[in-house]
Amino acid sequence: MACSDCINRRDFLAKSALAAAALVAVEGCGDGQIGPPSRNDNDGDPNVPAGSVTVKLSDFPALATVGVVVDIGHQRAVIRTGASTFRGLSRICTHEQCDTDVRNNRFECPCHGSIFASDGSVVRGPSVASPQIAPLSPLNVTYDAAAGTITVA
Repeated sequence: MACSDCINRRDFLAKSALAAAALVAVEGCGDGQIGPPSRNDNDGDPNVPAGSVTVKLSDFPALATVGVVVDIGHQRAVIRTGASTFRGLSRICTHEQCDTDVRNNRFECPCHGSIFASDGSVVRGPSVASPQIAPLSPLNVTYDAAAGTITVA
């Protein structure tokens, strides 16, 4: 039986390989979203990380020093403010919710260059036209001296 629009085996295999390579390339590009990753936000606020995290103070030796910003992961940072007191801050930039980096005892956003002081206040806003941005969101910190842990909500 003759087929005028049929594809031969060689063409089929070549086109299939090309389609498979395109799928691999698209999958390697991330989740298909442009911009920062979507957040599992807390009470609708995209600037506050969801849930809470408990860490051992011994895992973060810099927390022994008062006034030092320490990235504890999970989009959170902690500053020791006294012998048994701590301040928690979200590391989520209030401009477009990128994760900030802790550098030079402050927060620097790699997406648009915003800088926040160690207390979370805005030092410099984004390097693109934007409305004024808010300070980093404060987080509750609970200290358990007996266990040597802090829980950051």
